[in-house]
Amino acid sequence: ARSIDMSPTSNVILLIAVAVSCAARSAPTKGHGVRSGSMPSAQEGTQRRSQEDSVKDSVVAVEELHHVDHAADPRADRARAHGTQRPSLPVGPLAPTVIPNRPKTNWNWDAIPTSFHGAVKDREYTDIEVARLAKYQMITTEKWYTPCGSKGPVQSGPGCAVETKIEGLFRRTRAINPKQTTNLYWNSMFDFSFYTGHQHMLDLEAKGVTAFLRDENGLIISLCNDGNVYCNITQYDWTVPEVRALWIEVVTNATATGLVDGIFADHSANEGSGIGAVNRNGQLPNQLCNGVGAGRQCFNFTDTFKTSFNSWHLWATNYTQDLLANTTGGPVIQGPLATMNGVLPMSTGYPVAYCDFDAIRRAQATSGFVVIEARGACTPSESCLAAYLAAAEPGTYVHCTYNGDDLINSTTFAGMDRPLGVPTGPATENSPGVWHRSFASGTAVRWDNTTLKGTITWGTTPLV
Repeated sequence: ARSIDMSPTSNVILLIAVAVSCAARSAPTKGHGVRSGSMPSAQEGTQRRSQEDSVKDSVVAVEELHHVDHAADPRADRARAHGTQRPSLPVGPLAPTVIPNRPKTNWNWDAIPTSFHGAVKDREYTDIEVARLAKYQMITTEKWYTPCGSKGPVQSGPGCAVETKIEGLFRRTRAINPKQTTNLYWNSMFDFSFYTGHQHMLDLEAKGVTAFLRDENGLIISLCNDGNVYCNITQYDWTVPEVRALWIEVVTNATATGLVDGIFADHSANEGSGIGAVNRNGQLPNQLCNGVGAGRQCFNFTDTFKTSFNSWHLWATNYTQDLLANTTGGPVIQGPLATMNGVLPMSTGYPVAYCDFDAIRRAQATSGFVVIEARGACTPSESCLAAYLAAAEPGTYVHCTYNGDDLINSTTFAGMDRPLGVPTGPATENSPGVWHRSFASGTAVRWDNTTLKGTITWGTTPLV
């Protein structure tokens, strides 16, 4: 059963989808089973043309809803200027296996290694806030940066070009901290309409490519995201080669600017998202569901299509991680080798907080992740920092997620600017449950894993 959001905007999308679905019932769409063994009759040809007309009409209606501007995308021009070309990608019903190379993010012991994920929603960051953001060794900017990116539940159109606004922020932070690793939020399931990539999805549909994900009846899927912040979101059909090429091209275009190193691939297959992921959103084995309350919807798929879709969805983040590792060194966070908040997939993994000495050590030793954003409050206590410093190895960050309007007061903490220096070695257990570690600056850390309390004695030795 599928509940329906009856908002006016949702009705536009649903009417579009119903028109496509009705046509599709007489001529099944690609990926959901096609009749074979006979030549199409004249009646079938008429039905197929009717279906194609319905799809074209749906694209026009979606364009009108999202106020599409067909002007040339300046990002493509920049990519061409940097020599970026669409790569030759594999095709077929199932994706090949990709074992990606490791990302090489900015991570060092000069000070406490920190990372940030978030964005202010109603404006751009001020110069003072940019200076604070520049202190993070790695930063990911959320999709809702600036008013047009945060407009919802009815989304802005592609003219918002939120990725260019995010790049503009990275230009400012990189002017202060050129070594900073910068990551673009780039969802692996939701085709948010306020990215320029959505315009290219519409263009593919206009050319007759079934770029938008459709269910087993040919209905174009339109979902709300987590918490219904945005609704009427179309989805990528990962079984379509042109969609895979487009999604990756958005990444290469962004990195070609010299301002973006990696991506945050939300709703990735690596974290357990996909068709039939029964541990997410209460989905049944052949369903894709999302949204909450009246905004929750579920769509059904065939076994064959589910298998193909999920294999290519996983391939995309693995392939992109390898691509980035070999170029910018950037990560695919929530991908095969980089994670925020915990060991993936979410259904069988475990959380990793910077205050959890044991979880950090376990994740570093056994998870296979080389970039770990260990989460907690954005203003960590000395005791929690002691747990982190006693356990951390290269690639593990003290992570902050913040989307509010008071960045300075909400993220500034004691010790964040103190010189640290490389550790003299791993932590040693000098008495049962009590761990010690020292650093080149003379800083000494003590962590009691029984009482879960720690202390830091800050050193004064200048770093060379």
